[in-house]
Amino acid sequence: MRVSSAICVCLCVGLAFACVPEPLAVDDIPQLKPKIVVSTQVSSNQSVAILLTKSVGALDANEDTDPEELIRQIAIDDARVSMQHAGTRYDFFALGNGVYSSGQVPLVPGDEYTLTVESLSMGLVTSTTMVNEIVPFDFVQANIFDSGYDTLAEVSYGFKDPPGKNFYMFNVQRLTGEFDSEDILNPEIFIDLIDDSEIVNGLYQNRKRVEARRDFEPGDTVAIVLSNISEEYFKFMKVRADARFNFAEFLGEPANYPTNINGGLGFFNLHIPDVRILRLE
Repeated sequence: MRVSSAICVCLCVGLAFACVPEPLAVDDIPQLKPKIVVSTQVSSNQSVAILLTKSVGALDANEDTDPEELIRQIAIDDARVSMQHAGTRYDFFALGNGVYSSGQVPLVPGDEYTLTVESLSMGLVTSTTMVNEIVPFDFVQANIFDSGYDTLAEVSYGFKDPPGKNFYMFNVQRLTGEFDSEDILNPEIFIDLIDDSEIVNGLYQNRKRVEARRDFEPGDTVAIVLSNISEEYFKFMKVRADARFNFAEFLGEPANYPTNINGGLGFFNLHIPDVRILRLE
């Protein structure tokens, strides 16, 4: 898998999972039937990754849950996944842990694409979305910033906002050669959501200081990603950000997140990101 594809699979996984909640001290609450939860991400080379999991109730997982066992319980690996566009069907192949990849798909800005997921154990879900056009960075810089207490990644960037109403998602993620189940359940991905109503004269510039569980060091590599997203996906991500990425809230009941998945949860979105890989100095 190319670097950009691997990054976006990690982003896809990271956007679907976060920290596990504290256990709730309640009994005899009826459990809702699990649903398919869909997460999607597109790499800069138009490789589409789909993550499929089962929804998890707030009583089914807690901070003591073994990450690998939980992944085995919620990942959906028995599905047939396909995407249809203009009379052509693109089949996905399983990568494991509920992740499916399509390889390269010709994504045409403004066109609609339909996702179909058929799971032997969980049933059928579908969704339709439109491709958003890529909005590239004008410039990106990343350096080490020493606050005196922590060593942060300081990222400066800018881009031109095209005409019309637009919404953006900005991500920063440290790239390492190590990966385990804890990275799936509690990834380190910085997310900033931007409504272009705050952009003046069509040019956006900002500087962000990104914290991490482990201090950044000179030589660390980061992926910096800018995505032009739909208003619906912006609202979905805004609700999740306001809820601080509560694991059970997103995957299980109460299922109060916006969704465009017919018969399931989550979100099917197609946007072509601009991905930059930089080394911190």
